[in-house]
Amino acid sequence: MNYNDPTFVSCDGFQLATYPDGPETATPVLMIHGWPELAYSWQTTVPALRDAGYRTLPYDLLGYGHSDAPKAVNHYGIANLVGHVEAILDHYGIQKAIMLGHDWGGIILWHVVRMLKQRTIAAISISTPHVGRAPIDPMAIFEKRYGKNHYFVEFRDRTDAVEALFNSNPDAFFRMMFRTSPDGVELTPELTELPRRFADYLAAGAPDNGKMVVTPEQRAVYTDAYRKNGFLPGMNYYRNTTANWELAKGLSTQIEVSSLMISPANDFFLPPSVTDPMVKTVPDLTRVTIPNCGHWAMWDQPEAVNTTILDWLTDRGF
Repeated sequence: MNYNDPTFVSCDGFQLATYPDGPETATPVLMIHGWPELAYSWQTTVPALRDAGYRTLPYDLLGYGHSDAPKAVNHYGIANLVGHVEAILDHYGIQKAIMLGHDWGGIILWHVVRMLKQRTIAAISISTPHVGRAPIDPMAIFEKRYGKNHYFVEFRDRTDAVEALFNSNPDAFFRMMFRTSPDGVELTPELTELPRRFADYLAAGAPDNGKMVVTPEQRAVYTDAYRKNGFLPGMNYYRNTTANWELAKGLSTQIEVSSLMISPANDFFLPPSVTDPMVKTVPDLTRVTIPNCGHWAMWDQPEAVNTTILDWLTDRGF
């Protein structure tokens, strides 16, 4: 995967950067990254899948990396994001693909396998479970449970201030974020306060606390990308939470394709326990927990992630 040599796909008047690899006639795997990431986050995954005979197709989501980055929030609604997946498949003449997502890519993934079921062979999510539609607006739930400083709420209510804060030092932002997670950490309201935590981190001089999951050279790829596009496009995904919830009213909660749910054991934002309800909505579900692994699973435990994916694909005959 050469991250500096994308192939562009046109959709909705924008250009999406894609990075196809592997035999064109092989089973395709569409790879959807999360926040605050890039298609580059699949750098450790692509070689394993390609060498096993799959065609890999990671791409920079709209607003990220080499893809176009419009400012308006409406461009980042879930219907648009699912439409981007369809446009990429059409561009490459792919009828059906295995869908692989991490973090926000998992949110998109679970919508894709319902809205584009006819284009989906199987679903693999890392960290992000499929969840049923909340009884009320999820933003109200986040605010009540965690307070007004929860990052979803701050992205909505203090957009300009948070954008300016994150943009002030992208390298420090990734030094804070891309670290391993210790055992036994449980999610608290304080941990969800990403803007406040980053402001405190800067005030403390951006110390090197904890083990990084990326090298300085790998971190520089993210830093350079976010210096170019800024953090607003990624925040716009979260700012569509209410609109996405409203749209999901008409969607079935059932997932009708074979699905693999990979949970990092030390992901305190999305611990393995949050996948328990999936047994009711995903009839053909395999759940695997990766030990000694935090949220940034592809960087933290790449061999375990790759082995889990390939073993499951082999067992299922995909």
